[in-house]
Amino acid sequence: MSRVILLLVVILVLPVVLFAQINWTKHTIESPYQFANDVFAIDLDDDNDVDIISPSFELDEVSWWENDGNENFAKHKIDSACDGAGSVFAIDLDGDTDIDVLSTAFNAYDVAWYENDGSENFTKHMIDNSLISAVSVHAINIDGDNDIDVVAAAYWNNEIVWYENDGSENFTKHGIDDAFSVPWGIFAIDLNNDDEIDVLAASYYGDEIAWWENDGNENFTKHTIISNYGSARSVYAIDIDNDNDIDVLGTAFADSTVSWFENINNSFTEHAIDNSLTGASHVFAIDFNDDSDVDVAATGYYDDNVVWYENDGSENFTKHVIGSSFDGPNEVIGIDVDGDGDIDVVSSAQVADEVAWWESDLAGIEEDEKETAEGWKCGPTIFSGSLPIGKYKDCKIYDVCGRKVEAQALSPGIYFIEIEGKIKHKIIKIK
Repeated sequence: MSRVILLLVVILVLPVVLFAQINWTKHTIESPYQFANDVFAIDLDDDNDVDIISPSFELDEVSWWENDGNENFAKHKIDSACDGAGSVFAIDLDGDTDIDVLSTAFNAYDVAWYENDGSENFTKHMIDNSLISAVSVHAINIDGDNDIDVVAAAYWNNEIVWYENDGSENFTKHGIDDAFSVPWGIFAIDLNNDDEIDVLAASYYGDEIAWWENDGNENFTKHTIISNYGSARSVYAIDIDNDNDIDVLGTAFADSTVSWFENINNSFTEHAIDNSLTGASHVFAIDFNDDSDVDVAATGYYDDNVVWYENDGSENFTKHVIGSSFDGPNEVIGIDVDGDGDIDVVSSAQVADEVAWWESDLAGIEEDEKETAEGWKCGPTIFSGSLPIGKYKDCKIYDVCGRKVEAQALSPGIYFIEIEGKIKHKIIKIK
């Protein structure tokens, strides 16, 4: 029998309550970390846990925090000479199966990537050292040639650009737009379902969110999603309403607004999620409560709050606070940090000088008193193969969503056994 050590943090409710309020526990990763401007989460060292990357604007630093598998994070510097470190992204840029890191240097006008040698020793390579006030970076295969290209935004130069990778990480700069007033957030995805990667951006001074349509030859045509959207700061794209097209999310910093924009034949209709998140800064979307619809997370820079909006399945959103008194939060990401099967949250705070994560205790089913039923032999809590339930007949099995499942149909995951109408035992199938 395989033996696995798992950290389970699960608050369980009665079986009739399938999805309840998520409680969040804050864990500081680094403080002080001066003017933590951005954050990214990924398994950087290929050890099957989630690590954290963040830039410090004031320290001119890009660092990563190694997760030891128990969410103890050890800091490692990637770059200590990134003048005005602004944003980070991570992806396998050179196709050697390890994760590389990208950054922007606002003051140095740099867009750079750091080559991972497979042992997390990073070598810096300059992509561009002339992108005035480089503020954001993203990476994806723009031109369909099976390598990873780079997209970036220049804050004071009003530019959206992309860098073509020739397959050997030699990059050629191409303009997308040179008159997009003070761009901030950028994103890239196939927005119009034509198998070409399009680009989105938020204009802070232009109060606009726009997308640039890729014609397949990397000629980009601008389309405005919304104008008069006060100090647009962040943009993200995902299918919010489950209709098989890509919708858009954005924040309006000056308007304290978080919105989603419904894609209807590539025309976009705004739906406000929140008009009272003061200094709405960043937006992200993922299913936080495991109910098969997409929820939204955002930060309020002046609210000092990290929040999530629960989607009821019909795109009616209920606001919940994840973390308060987090002074000047900027970026927010949802990811399973601790490997327990639910979505946690990672954020950075520019004023608090902090990088932190919030542990989700996603609700499932409540375990009753711990005594075992007479004659019941459950066997191991952690098992592989078939479930050793013996000959006990009055037994039901539920998944973490409260749905009854059959013993012979269990896939790897967490389950609960009900005996004589009471939940008596939590089990984990590992394979």
